[in-house]
Amino acid sequence: MRGPRGTVVQGYLGEAAGSVAPDAVLLHGPAQWAGLSARSWHLGRIPACDFRDRADVVVTPVPATRRLPGHCLGVLFEGEGTLQQCGPGGEDRTVLLAPDRVVLYSRNRPFRLQVRGPYRYLLLEVTPSVLGVGQEVLRTAAADDALAASPSARVLAGLLAQLSDQFAGLSAQQRLQAADAVTGLLAGHVRAAAGGGGHRDELFEAVLRWIDDRLGDPSLSPGTIAAAHHVSTRHLHKVFSRHALTVAGHVRGRRLDRVRRDLEDPVRRGEPVAAIARRWGIVDPSHLSKAFRSRHGVSPREHRERAAAGLLATSPG
Repeated sequence: MRGPRGTVVQGYLGEAAGSVAPDAVLLHGPAQWAGLSARSWHLGRIPACDFRDRADVVVTPVPATRRLPGHCLGVLFEGEGTLQQCGPGGEDRTVLLAPDRVVLYSRNRPFRLQVRGPYRYLLLEVTPSVLGVGQEVLRTAAADDALAASPSARVLAGLLAQLSDQFAGLSAQQRLQAADAVTGLLAGHVRAAAGGGGHRDELFEAVLRWIDDRLGDPSLSPGTIAAAHHVSTRHLHKVFSRHALTVAGHVRGRRLDRVRRDLEDPVRRGEPVAAIARRWGIVDPSHLSKAFRSRHGVSPREHRERAAAGLLATSPG
């Protein structure tokens, strides 16, 4: 749909179409878009779309009354460009786009994405609930050029390039595992902007490993974790705070992720949900149901049914 300010493109993230869909953007450039191709797919719960064209393009959001709190993660596999957006403090930020970089930007604030063709651009929609991070963490990471060039960005860019090409050839289980890998890397990537940075935190890393080895212990608590590492509980909370995490939130999230993976495992399809939860230290069924729905949007039983029906892993198409 052409307008006086550009061409409206929408629905590429699979969202409900209306007069203006939440993912609607304006494309500014050539009068014809015959060379533009868009391939939509899902990486687990993350909608994605591959864009290709030979022409230069400038992308800006469509002014709309309905705004969603989502963020976009962009990876430019071919071509070069820039992303401009105001930071959380209102400061102007510019991020250079290149094949070994990833850029995060808010879609509910004005932005200007300029790409010189020929290009290949992968767009992912990320939300706090999918990543298990707070909205403020995403706001802080938006349009951060240093973060775009960090080691985690290079790892993500390389992984996403391979997944975009090879995802269709993976089994359903492998697609879910790939989605887990990307989600975990991406969550750590954006948290780095909130305080973790690129500095090595040996105590934090040791605690994370220790927790992962003991997720099945229902008595796991900040007090027991702190005592095992000969620090005060207050100091332990400070360590986690530097990485935009809470101790209890991290333990809960890791347990829920383990439960989710077991629910998706065909080998465990006949195992009761309560037994799976107990294996990972969750002994209260009502707590599991509430926490699981809050993190994944459905109940544990519904998630298992969706996994059995093959609805959790979607190939590019």
